[in-house]
Amino acid sequence: MRSKFNGELPGILFLILALCASVFIGKEMLFAIVAIIVLLAQIVIYTFLLNKRGKLFWLYAVALVAEIMFLATKEFWIFAFAILLLIVAGVWNVFSARAVRKSEKVFLVVRRMLYSIVALVASVVWIVNLYVQPITRSVTLPAEWTAEINNDQLDSPATMLENIKKMNSFGSRTTGSEGHNQFIAWLQQQLTDMGLTVYRDKYTFDRWEEKKSSVIIDNQEIHVSSAFPYSGETDANGVTGELVYTKPGKYDQAKGKVAVVEIKNFKNFPIALVMNIRDKFRAPGGIPSDEGDLVLTTALKHAKLEEAKENGVNAVIIVWDGVSDEKAEQQYLPFTEHYFGIPAVWVNKTDGQKVINAAKAHQAGTVILEAEKQEHAPTESFYVKIEGKNKKESIIVNTHTDGVNVVEEDGAIGMLSMIRYLQQQEQPERTMIFSFVTGHFRLPEFKGTSQATSTWMQAHPELWDGKDGHLKAVAGLTVEHLGGLEWKDNASGQYGPTGKISTEFTYAGNERMKAIWMKAVEDRNNTRTVILRGHNNFQFGESQPLFNAGIPMIGLIPIPDYLLVDSADREMDKFDVNLMHEQVGSLLKALQLMDRTETTALGTADRYSFFFGRSK
Repeated sequence: MRSKFNGELPGILFLILALCASVFIGKEMLFAIVAIIVLLAQIVIYTFLLNKRGKLFWLYAVALVAEIMFLATKEFWIFAFAILLLIVAGVWNVFSARAVRKSEKVFLVVRRMLYSIVALVASVVWIVNLYVQPITRSVTLPAEWTAEINNDQLDSPATMLENIKKMNSFGSRTTGSEGHNQFIAWLQQQLTDMGLTVYRDKYTFDRWEEKKSSVIIDNQEIHVSSAFPYSGETDANGVTGELVYTKPGKYDQAKGKVAVVEIKNFKNFPIALVMNIRDKFRAPGGIPSDEGDLVLTTALKHAKLEEAKENGVNAVIIVWDGVSDEKAEQQYLPFTEHYFGIPAVWVNKTDGQKVINAAKAHQAGTVILEAEKQEHAPTESFYVKIEGKNKKESIIVNTHTDGVNVVEEDGAIGMLSMIRYLQQQEQPERTMIFSFVTGHFRLPEFKGTSQATSTWMQAHPELWDGKDGHLKAVAGLTVEHLGGLEWKDNASGQYGPTGKISTEFTYAGNERMKAIWMKAVEDRNNTRTVILRGHNNFQFGESQPLFNAGIPMIGLIPIPDYLLVDSADREMDKFDVNLMHEQVGSLLKALQLMDRTETTALGTADRYSFFFGRSK
């Protein structure tokens, strides 16, 4: 019995504790307490039952002290040292076990192989955490530091609303569309009228835009929620074939026919796999479990249209499951795929059941998806500068100009107000670069190394990389998705307002940026701030290229459920211009605080955290 308490059992427990403490970010204190309890138990066993104090005893003692010091200081390096000691203690215990009988030797070898795998995984995770440092030292700004906004000099909510209405008047603004090009021209004229020089980058790409879509079964038109962007197209007569109910990727029985597949919405996706909370303010629930569910669903659950195309399928009808009909309506999803060359449409759950029933009855159906295809379609990114006193350093403020509704993307409208305000202030310390990029809705051609802003950065190293006399970007601020109210499917499956604003996800490149954003929003009552760190190589939005370049940044990016809805009213019933006005004020405060902070204090961006992040 004593050997059990002095061998494999504590050994595997130490390895599991080391692994869990390294994988579950935000739970380090809990696992440290558990480790202290186990270490104390082992020390008691060695002292009173075994009556010996060998090398392993002293290893336990040092590990115990390290865990206690970590609880007291919360220092990462003490945490890392304590985890290393747990791994060593675990390996020592499990490999010092002896087989009592000859018949146990085989089982001992097998167990040691399993323990070795656990030890190896724990060691690899420990090394990764040494590199990324998931625990960072908190930064507090001096109490006397304040950022004040003169609302008499900032565009009023009424002025912002007029600009929003002008943007909406151009209609849908998918990349390179007529509405997008008109919006770009209007923005450039606004900036020119402010006396600024507009620097333009022209691109061409192959554009696809839906014009008409429908599904017809037994001479009855079935409502289409939305077309699958850049899937494919038909003529006015569409394509007809027997409906075949199958699973995504299982298209071998649908050659020359119309495949019908279902995509189940991720209602409770383990969000900690793609997000990691640094801090939060007036957001007691943390990250809603269903936030951005449709975007994540279409990113992770593929209809596998390439395989449908390869198998000679005529068209694909995709049926939503686990989402209300209202929420599924006009969703421009997925918006990050390449062109497939096979028509595909989305159908809501109610109408989709009619399609599924018809497929099970082997009925025929027709899919019509008329679309405009334009080779070498023109589009533009552009930027303006407000010169600073320091001619060697810059701060980049960025957004994208393409979108489908009021919230996606009104960041450019917010940036116009920010520029007008700054022109009435004293000259900034650093040169401000305001970048308006295209291509966010055509990432297969514009993503560069991550998002569309990376393509712009590759074209303009002179504005940020600090090499060969170039400006050195010491901070960044990304402006996206302003003024959004929260709408959700309730427990009864009804889609409507919750009475809250959309969670204000804000990426902070390091602890200094977190402190700056917390200072910028501290006087606001109408906020739901959740500050994030880039996690598992995910960082949503156009702040990611700045983060990847090591630029300490703040990226505001709420992700409401209607973010990608391409509706005729541009989702104006879900927009609050007063909220937008407050958010622009917070962004200006953050920009002021960045500009007055010493370069050494701004630091560089942290690395991505990994494994299982904090979500509460």
